Amino acid sequence: MGTTSSFFGGGGGSPLPEPEWLFQKSNYTYTFPYDGVVLVHVVGAGGSGAKQYNRYHGQGGGAGGYSRKQFTVTSSTTATVTTGAGGAFVGPNSTSSVGNAGTASTFVLSSTTLTANGGSGGVEYPGAQDKAAGGTATGGDVNYTGGRSGSSYVSSTSKGIATGGGAVNPFGLSTGNTDGGSLTLNGSNEMATGGGGIGGRGGNISTTNSNIATGGGGSAGPGDDMPAFGNPQDDRTTGGGAGGARLFRFNGPFFDGKGGMGMQPQYNNTYGSMSFPPYHDVGNGAGGGGLTMLTGNMYYAMQGQTAGIFGGGGGTYVHSGYFGSGGDAIVGGGGGGVSSLTSSPGGGAQVTRSGRGGNGVVIIEYIERT
Repeated sequence: MGTTSSFFGGGGGSPLPEPEWLFQKSNYTYTFPYDGVVLVHVVGAGGSGAKQYNRYHGQGGGAGGYSRKQFTVTSSTTATVTTGAGGAFVGPNSTSSVGNAGTASTFVLSSTTLTANGGSGGVEYPGAQDKAAGGTATGGDVNYTGGRSGSSYVSSTSKGIATGGGAVNPFGLSTGNTDGGSLTLNGSNEMATGGGGIGGRGGNISTTNSNIATGGGGSAGPGDDMPAFGNPQDDRTTGGGAGGARLFRFNGPFFDGKGGMGMQPQYNNTYGSMSFPPYHDVGNGAGGGGLTMLTGNMYYAMQGQTAGIFGGGGGTYVHSGYFGSGGDAIVGGGGGGVSSLTSSPGGGAQVTRSGRGGNGVVIIEYIERT
């Protein structure tokens, strides 16, 4: 992640304020509080995941674009700010649906306009081999397209697949490195992948075994992949990507989140028998882990893991008797997709929803006060 080097340094002069995060703004007039030099970060909103049933495929949403530019301002300088709204989740109902796109965030100062477009909504069968696109960006010193959702094979032998949403790409990683996890081998069933992180994609699946869940990408590395394995009792989950990245030059939070772990709860077809390790918290910049729930007589409300800031939500597959949803994104990332067994109420279709897309934001970061 060599592009992070531009974010390090030390500031002289007057103490620097914490970066200011602007949410839910529409043509809002922002007045800079101090003279100095600022970096303006503009992030588009993420798209929501798709919803599917009959064991078809529901993909996650794409992340919003990212634009950054340096300005010299005075305490009388004003700018106009609009921040995007994340795509609303789809469901719960007994129909399939594509996800909803996020909307654009903009920052206008004098004759300069920074635009970070929203990510696309997740796609569903029969187009599930396509990835939901991330939003583009224009007007900045740097402009990066958001991460895409994961994808899956579309065939009669690959069923019940839900993929994670894409992550925002503030460090300009190459295409694919902030995507949700994907299914890379045909012939698999009942699987869910993790969402992307700002430092790496969600874990991919390359096995024809079933009932798999991969971890989310981290702020400094991808989620672990699930390769082919032979023993049905082998572990069918993977861990999340590593944490450790810095977004802001001075002050502000570290984006040091580790990606969420994949989850595949075990049970013996009786109420109250579920036994599985708990999710760890997903920190800033990380994607949520995927979740698969299998056949049983239990009725639990289960959700794919919610992402950290800028990360993508995890995908969720639910079998009969479960109330489930794809993992939500918080800021900028794409929501996780969801897939269920049948269209009947007991099969999960009418009580599942996809993950919502993360809202857009404009961040004002002082790097020098004069």
